[in-house]
Amino acid sequence: MPTPSRILASAHQTLEERRDTVKLGIIAIFAVTSLIFTLYLIVTRDQVFAASLYPLIPHLYLIPIILLALWYPRRGLQITLLLIAAILLLTTFLFLEGIVLNPFIALLNAGMDIAIFVALALYAKDRTLVESFLRGFFEHSGLGETFEEAMEHPSVRAKIKFEGAFEDVIRALHNPDEEVREEAARALGELGDSRAVEPLIGLLSDENRYVRREAAKSLGKIGDERAIVPLINALKDEDRYGREGAAEGLGDMGEKAFSHLVSAMEDPDWHVRTGAAVALRIIGDKRALPALTRAMQDENRFVRREVIKSLGRIGDHSVIDTLIAALKDPDRSVRLRAVSALSKCNDPRVVEPLIEALNDEDSGVRLRVIRALEEIDDPRAVEALNNTI
Repeated sequence: MPTPSRILASAHQTLEERRDTVKLGIIAIFAVTSLIFTLYLIVTRDQVFAASLYPLIPHLYLIPIILLALWYPRRGLQITLLLIAAILLLTTFLFLEGIVLNPFIALLNAGMDIAIFVALALYAKDRTLVESFLRGFFEHSGLGETFEEAMEHPSVRAKIKFEGAFEDVIRALHNPDEEVREEAARALGELGDSRAVEPLIGLLSDENRYVRREAAKSLGKIGDERAIVPLINALKDEDRYGREGAAEGLGDMGEKAFSHLVSAMEDPDWHVRTGAAVALRIIGDKRALPALTRAMQDENRFVRREVIKSLGRIGDHSVIDTLIAALKDPDRSVRLRAVSALSKCNDPRVVEPLIEALNDEDSGVRLRVIRALEEIDDPRAVEALNNTI
C-alpha cells in the first residue's frame, strides 16, 4: 500500500506535469500562429503590404518568448539571444526575397522588443512580484476567477500538504524542488505546530532566497522564542528577501522579540540594525522610540532610512525635533521620508523647517515639501507657496 509521502509526491508530480503541458501548449499556439502569419506575409509577395505589416512580426514572436521567460526565467539569457537571432534572420530572409525594409524602423522595433523582454526577464526572477501582478489582474478584472483558479488551482497542492501527515510536510522541506520547499515552509507557518521550529530554523540557511523568507515568516507566525536569535542572525542574509522575511518574522513575534530587537539596534552589522528597525516598526511599540531616535545618528544611510520610516509610523510629538533634524541629513531618501513624516504631525513647529526645506538641493525633496505645505492649514505655508510661484 503506498505511503502518504509517496501519495504526496505522486500527486505533486501529476500536477506539475499537467501545468507544464498547459504552459507549453499555450506557448506553442502563439508560436505557430506567429509562424503562419510570417509565411503568409512571404507568400503574398506584396512588398508594400509586407513592409507595412513587418513591424508587427517581432511583437508576435515576443508573446511566446515572454511567456517562456515568465514561466522558465532561468532560460532568460538563452531566450534573449534566440530573439535577437530570430529577428536578424527574418530581416535577412525578407531582404533576400526582395522586400526592402526601412532599417531604422526595423532596428527600432527590434530594440524596443529586446528592451521590453529583458526588463520582464529581470522582473521574472522575482516570482513574488510576477505573481502579485497576476493576482491583482485576475482578482480585479471582473473575470470571476481568482489567481489560484486561473493558475490551474495550485491551492489543491497546498490542500494535499495540509491533509497529509505532519511528517510528510517536514520531509517536503528537503525536496529538491525549491517551490515544494517554499510551499512546505509556508504550510508549517499556517499549521502553527511548535514541532516545526527546529526544521524551519534549519531552513534559514536554504540556498533559495524565497524558501529562507517563507521559513522566517513561518517562524514568526509560530511565535516560539527559540527562533528569536536565529531570526536576528538571519537579518544578515546576503539577499534582501531573506532579510525582509526575518524582519517580518521578528515583528510578528511582538513582545517576545521586543527587547532583543532593541538590543539589535546596537549590533555591529548594519543589516541587523536595519532589520531591527523594520521589525520594531511592525511591532509598533512606542517604547522603541528612544532607541530609534539614537539610531538617527547611525553612520549607515540604509539604517537611517528605515529608522526615519519607523519614527514616522509609530512616533509621537516627542520625535518632532528628530524629524526636523533629519531634513538636513546627507541622504536624500532620509530627507524625503522626514518631510512625509512631518507633514502628518499636525504641529505648528514643523512649518518653518519645511519652508526652509524649499531650498533643498534635490528637486525631488523640494517637490515633496511643496506637497507637504499644501496639506498644512497655516498662513505661513500659504505665503511660502505663493512666493515660490
